[in-house]
Amino acid sequence: MNSRKYLVFAVFAVILPLSSCSGVHNRCVTNCVPNGDALLSISISDTPPANTTILSFTLPITGIKLTTSSGTSVSVFSPSSAANFELTRLQSDSDVVVTNASVAAGTYTSLSVAFGTPSGTFINNSGAQVGNCPAANPFSVCGITGTFTTITVPINLTLTSDAHQWLDLDFNYNNAIDTSSGIAINLGLANVLTATTTVPTGVPSGDFANVDDFTGRVTAVSSSSISLTSTVRGNLSATINGSTKVFDPQTPAQCSGGVATLSCIKVGSIVSLQAVLTNTGTVVATSLDVIDSATTPVDEVEGTIYPSTCNGTGSIGMIISDSSIITTGSPLASAGFGTGVCLTLTTSSFLIDFGILTGQPGLPVSSAGFSSGNDLLAGQTVRAKITGATPATGTNSISATATAMILRFSRLTGTFGTLSGTGFTISGLPSYITAFTAPPEAQTFTNATLFEGAANVSSLSGTVSISALFYNPIGGPTQPLQAAKVRQH
Repeated sequence: MNSRKYLVFAVFAVILPLSSCSGVHNRCVTNCVPNGDALLSISISDTPPANTTILSFTLPITGIKLTTSSGTSVSVFSPSSAANFELTRLQSDSDVVVTNASVAAGTYTSLSVAFGTPSGTFINNSGAQVGNCPAANPFSVCGITGTFTTITVPINLTLTSDAHQWLDLDFNYNNAIDTSSGIAINLGLANVLTATTTVPTGVPSGDFANVDDFTGRVTAVSSSSISLTSTVRGNLSATINGSTKVFDPQTPAQCSGGVATLSCIKVGSIVSLQAVLTNTGTVVATSLDVIDSATTPVDEVEGTIYPSTCNGTGSIGMIISDSSIITTGSPLASAGFGTGVCLTLTTSSFLIDFGILTGQPGLPVSSAGFSSGNDLLAGQTVRAKITGATPATGTNSISATATAMILRFSRLTGTFGTLSGTGFTISGLPSYITAFTAPPEAQTFTNATLFEGAANVSSLSGTVSISALFYNPIGGPTQPLQAAKVRQH
């Protein structure tokens, strides 16, 4: 198997006895074991370096155990096959590993996480060979891999009988990159993994964590719940309540009369879900973003653009971070995080998915900053409707034709600069991003942008990660990065 292709999420199961099991990635999510045990939920996030040239980093988790001071171990998470998490997305986002796992009440002093073989994709624009990745003008795109291991970290976790409790795994992939002999991933290095039970500043009261931007095809929807599936990321189900917002950010509007309601979402539609993991271990949708209301499926891929005309003029290189593939026999059906795709453009359809920023003042009109192939820039995250996927050679292991392009949220990390109103400059972005001649300004929105680790934009400093729409600064908004989320590290 290609080192940048991975199996999709399999069925997850906590090995302790469970009941009423459904929900996130087929995990138990509500009222699972009312027998005096604690119910523990675990999320995962990432602390990345600024100016990283890592385009994709896949972290497979094969098991999680808690251990008491006397040496008694309890399994918390034991999937039938590795659960893959893409860490470059998690520099600003959070994802759920397991919810409401039944664990015996007591005090635990260590946490052990077993990993499968990690791997990734990076850009070498150093001008010199890095490991086996050759020097090239202007860059090379290469794979990186490592060995599996188990990491044990100290914790002080007291689980209370019949209580819902939570912890977050924070992975630092900068600390896992080993350059002592070439370049490789070494999960055994110091300070790769930490765990915390402290809910970040900015997460709403009553919630454990945000669950950010899960995009997938709708497999079931009702007035009280929704289920999505992604070829790469797996499955997610969430509760819908009276506070769940529905957005239809496309122009022209897809929903009837331009009014976005739940009735606009059908089985087969493509939806991005923003949610919270509540302090009862339940995933609740805060918003549903209708990316494509059509119920007739087409293949779609999403990922990061890197500077390449892989098949000549009119093509772009993409590293996959998400996909929805329905074509039988497509090479993308088994392609995971980090797969390279060469997209040949045959479209004049360039749309912007504003997501939770829909309706905010200052958004561009008429797709300004993303209206043609000239506005496709290295570092952007785009979603493409595609046809004709075929195997290829070299870095881009699959070729396809793009019939529509949608600008999605890029995950970028840099250093907070100068505050101006609700915007700020950000420096130290990845060096392969060459669209900016000076540190660009990231715009936040008082009534929409989510903050983690800081109460608001005025509280930011140091290293920050953003999930932001990334426009062409030539002809686009004055603030070419419009942030849906900002995380203070």
